[in-house]
Amino acid sequence: MIRTSLAAAAMMAAFPLLAQKADPKHTNFYRIPAPIENEAIRIEFKDPVAQLAMCKVRVEFTNKTSDILMIKASEIVFTVGGATYTPKDRDFVIRPNDHISRTLEVTGGNMHHDAFSVKFGGASRVSRTEGKVSVPDFDIPPSKNAFTVGNFEVNLVSLDKETAKTAAKFKVVYRGSKVALVDPSRTALRIESGQEFANASSKSKEVMLQQGEDDAFTVWGEIPGKIVDMQFANMKLVWNDAFREVTPKPFSIGSVDFTIDPGLTEGKNR
Repeated sequence: MIRTSLAAAAMMAAFPLLAQKADPKHTNFYRIPAPIENEAIRIEFKDPVAQLAMCKVRVEFTNKTSDILMIKASEIVFTVGGATYTPKDRDFVIRPNDHISRTLEVTGGNMHHDAFSVKFGGASRVSRTEGKVSVPDFDIPPSKNAFTVGNFEVNLVSLDKETAKTAAKFKVVYRGSKVALVDPSRTALRIESGQEFANASSKSKEVMLQQGEDDAFTVWGEIPGKIVDMQFANMKLVWNDAFREVTPKPFSIGSVDFTIDPGLTEGKNR
């Protein structure tokens, strides 16, 4: 009789715990692990939590290099309760010496465990100094509006010529299987005397394209009217090293483990 009573008491004591585990709103809070860091990247973690149907963590990526860093979201792997999951997110691109913050989240039938891990795969570096593509000078006014060089298809969308300013808008499509970099700030305008004038807009930014992607950019030229009237001038757009095609170089990041913080979890769920 005593054994029966003890067993019943144990079951009654365990019942609230079982109910808590089954509560879809009950949240596990985890300790913040040390950052992952190597010569290329630093990854810091914030607010790791899990409920019955989801597990997530806020991540800050810091690029320590002068290259562009890429991380494929499909190769970031959560291991929760012995099962693996990948976040449904776009790939991450971190510009040189810059940082971005993202929330990595996975969903499933039972994510409510005392520990989980995240492995970061699919990381690569894209050099901004390699793979220059030589592009012939472009006539302004144009002799033709479109040209193809290597895996780049370029089309003149619009041209606006004034006495002291010219704006040429282009659309570029990348057809290759590597990574393309297009930086209109590297261009210049050459007048018939041979004098060159660098791209005039500080808004001209480098863009990165992968296979089949396209983008539009504008090249700006400003030349004092006392040198030449750009409305009537014959000029050439000199591309210099505005176009690059680069093979990404893989690098390793590693993984991180998260363990439950019992005190924080109990306090937050009161």
